[in-house]
Amino acid sequence: MKIGIKIKLAVILSSLLFVATFSIGFILVAHQKASLEEQLRSMAGTITHEFASDAKIPFMQRDSLAMNLLIQNILKYPGIHDSYLLNHNFQIEAHKDLQEVGTEFTDFDTKLLSSWNGAAAPWLVEEKDGLLTFVSPIIFRSTTVGYTVVAFSDSFIQEQVRRAIKRVTVTGLVAAACVTLLSIPLSSGLLRPVFRLFEGTKEIAMGNFDYRIPEIRKDELGTLVKSFNRMASELKKKEILSGVFNRYVSPHLADEILKDPEKIRLGGDRREVTVMFADIRGFTSITSRMEPEETVELLNRYFTVITEVIFRFEGTVDKFMGDCVMSVFGAPIRIEAHLEQGLKAAMAVKKAVEELNRVRSSEGAVAFEMGIGLASGEVIAGNMGSMARMEYTAVGDTVNLASRLTDLSSGGDILVSEPVYNALRDKVEAEEIRGVVIKGFEQPVTLYNVRGLSGAWATEVEGIVHLALMELERDGIVL
Repeated sequence: MKIGIKIKLAVILSSLLFVATFSIGFILVAHQKASLEEQLRSMAGTITHEFASDAKIPFMQRDSLAMNLLIQNILKYPGIHDSYLLNHNFQIEAHKDLQEVGTEFTDFDTKLLSSWNGAAAPWLVEEKDGLLTFVSPIIFRSTTVGYTVVAFSDSFIQEQVRRAIKRVTVTGLVAAACVTLLSIPLSSGLLRPVFRLFEGTKEIAMGNFDYRIPEIRKDELGTLVKSFNRMASELKKKEILSGVFNRYVSPHLADEILKDPEKIRLGGDRREVTVMFADIRGFTSITSRMEPEETVELLNRYFTVITEVIFRFEGTVDKFMGDCVMSVFGAPIRIEAHLEQGLKAAMAVKKAVEELNRVRSSEGAVAFEMGIGLASGEVIAGNMGSMARMEYTAVGDTVNLASRLTDLSSGGDILVSEPVYNALRDKVEAEEIRGVVIKGFEQPVTLYNVRGLSGAWATEVEGIVHLALMELERDGIVL
């Protein structure tokens, strides 16, 4: 299971705060421990000194009851482990264990006290086994008459340290929990533009160039959002421009122009292409009885079908000339099999027009017959015209031959030259026409009227025509 970036960010923030809290906490604990030790020493010295002051009178009066009472009271202080009253010979005068009264004090070397006489009291005489032993002299009229001994345990300090660590641990856990809860909405707020950018890239990839992200931030993410929106706008403009191009030129040509606008210049280059003309037979007589708007609407319907078929065979619709369509196969995109594609396209145009005529005849509407001419050879293909207005087209003898073959064709004919027929004779069914006189040719030539295709080509053409007409109807194009 993938972990979301919000959870990851929340965990990272919580972990960082937790580590920071504990680091600071342990520093504070170490400082507090040192402070507590210093306070204990100061407190221990003060208690020992006060104990000596309070014990002076009972000690001078040899009041055992009062001295034992003082011992019991001082043992009530937290952290005090033991206490003694000693005379100047270091014999025990008072202790919680009455059996030790009158015995020699041996807990530490009492000779040390002789060397400390005259030094500021109380004295820390021993520190071992977790105990700090303080001694303070009992002085009467500048004479040391006895000593108070108090042993303090550092367990009090350790308990305070443990409490401090516990407080720091609880504080760190609470802080981490709070940060975890707060970091999820915080990370959501920080990452919301990123998620919107992610959604935006998916929408753009799906072709939704109208998708925009609200520009509500003023930081770097806001700048990134603005850049995304500008990119979407430019992509939409390019898509619109591509759509406009596709209405006038083939998708191949539109893609070439959009890919490299610097190629839009006057001039052309030599290409081996196939040129096809498709002309409506008897157009003038048929439309003479029609309104101009009706004529245009009818032409547009036929040209829509023809253009759709030509594009499916990688052809370019070069131009519309009244009731005639000129198309080129092999330019601007080079196609090795341009002749095969051109001939299949010619047969597909014939089949599509026949289907369109069948539909219109069943409705009692006007139907057109198409004459088609096809030629293959070298042309000059490129941008022709002026810098202010240019168009992509092809010129040359091949174009002229295709045009003249179209003029010779009748409705439903596909006329090709003998070289074209010889190149594809295994794939076509054609009728030979001998002794045809064509302007520009010194001798009569043999032409072929292609009546059909054989094998896989015939099946391919039938399928593409059927698919093209279905998609036009689905898009709302009335046949």
